[in-house]
Amino acid sequence: MDVSSMIGRETRSPAERQAEKDHCQNATNKVCANCQKSQSDLPASLKRCAKCQIQAYCSRDCQKEDWKAHKKTCASNQQGKPKATTDFDAMPKQAGDFFKGLVGDDFLHQLPEKDAFVRLIDCYRMRVEDDYKYAGDTRGLYNEENPLPDFQSFLDLAQKRKGLLPKWWSAEKRRECERLAVDGTQWADIGCAVEKQDVIEHYGDGIMPMKLRLLAEKIYAKKIDMGY
Repeated sequence: MDVSSMIGRETRSPAERQAEKDHCQNATNKVCANCQKSQSDLPASLKRCAKCQIQAYCSRDCQKEDWKAHKKTCASNQQGKPKATTDFDAMPKQAGDFFKGLVGDDFLHQLPEKDAFVRLIDCYRMRVEDDYKYAGDTRGLYNEENPLPDFQSFLDLAQKRKGLLPKWWSAEKRRECERLAVDGTQWADIGCAVEKQDVIEHYGDGIMPMKLRLLAEKIYAKKIDMGY
């Protein structure tokens, strides 16, 4: 028996041991990390945590229930994976200054009304996707609920940000924006998930996801929660 390797196991921290357990448990992708139901007992394939791509779940409910425990090891599981960031001060100064100047408070003012509606909707969709992917925050669409109330809360915040919305914005214009958001026949649909690549392809603009993230930061008054 290799005694040195045995000692190594015993001296690792509880978090490190749990991370290895999580990895081994889900490597074969056969059981839900929360309810422990096996793949053979489930009607659909297990889904992996969008953040670390290791922990597997049978449903969003199970993922939500397990997040408090899983978030302790999720960050270590995703070491080396790309992260969403708007920490421009950590970038070389020229690049950081460029990105900081992408979205001013008048960003929406420069657009036709419908385009401004679409940017707001896509800003919301992108932030909900990021919060789910990077922080395990399941709300709105990702909580399998009507996303409109959550979108309305987003618009409430936008209205509180002085000078962010165009001068033509009104209660009626807000209702138009909400109707467009739930139309279901348009690109900007809060009932449909959207990812970074979808946004790039739709707008033909490689930095549009960054613009939408910056706009979301102005509205939510906080950066993306990386969950750690």
